[in-house]
Amino acid sequence: MIKNINLLVLGFLSLFFVACSSNTNIQKEQLKSNVSLTNTYWKAISFFDKEVKVFRKEAHIKFQKEGRVIGNLGCNNFFGQFNQNGENIKFSKVASTKMMCPNIKTEDAFAKVLSGVKTFKIKGESMSFFDKENKEIARFKAVYF
Repeated sequence: MIKNINLLVLGFLSLFFVACSSNTNIQKEQLKSNVSLTNTYWKAISFFDKEVKVFRKEAHIKFQKEGRVIGNLGCNNFFGQFNQNGENIKFSKVASTKMMCPNIKTEDAFAKVLSGVKTFKIKGESMSFFDKENKEIARFKAVYF
């Protein structure tokens, strides 16, 4: 009798944990399909086909609904404005802090990306920036906290 009760309790617990984990997976999939340009933390993955390495801080960009953009170049914070029309995008009035940084190459590449991007495309959790020749110049990944 006690053995049957233990098996019954074990069965209910197993069913409970499977149901909870399935619900979590559904929520994650919904997030993946609903990624938008604005209010998403976009972690920099590559600039000009070179992997972005983290030194002091993670290079990232965040677009805010009111046309403002903020982020980190890899060491220094930046801010500015963006204008989006469909897949076309343009940055303006971009400025950054001016701290001394150990790896200025990442910062320089990110700044070059921001000044050279003409279009963007979001697919799943990835976003790519393209230049005027439609060549990919940057790739980002949506990060959830």
